[in-house]
Amino acid sequence: MAEPRNLRLIASLYCRPYATDAKAFIDEAHPSGQRHLIVRYRGNRPEFAAGIPDEWTENDVLDLIFWPIKNQGAPYPAWEVPARAFGSATLFAWWKGEKPR
Repeated sequence: MAEPRNLRLIASLYCRPYATDAKAFIDEAHPSGQRHLIVRYRGNRPEFAAGIPDEWTENDVLDLIFWPIKNQGAPYPAWEVPARAFGSATLFAWWKGEKPR
């Protein structure tokens, strides 16, 4: 049986690409030892999880979550870009020209 997680809610928002509500959490005690962004979507969509770089503050995570994607028809939200477009298990500031680690 999975260990219960202690997730801290940092944002509730509407996820346009998936046409559903989403809640974003920070998991400070992820089994990997690295903080994780966890996003839960309303409905049957699977939970999204990605590592948060050690040097990132909560504001850095919020900047990513609320980053305005210019293409309104984007297939996924800003916080999923590192994983879906770059195959990175850890978040990075792609909008600032950073590369995956």
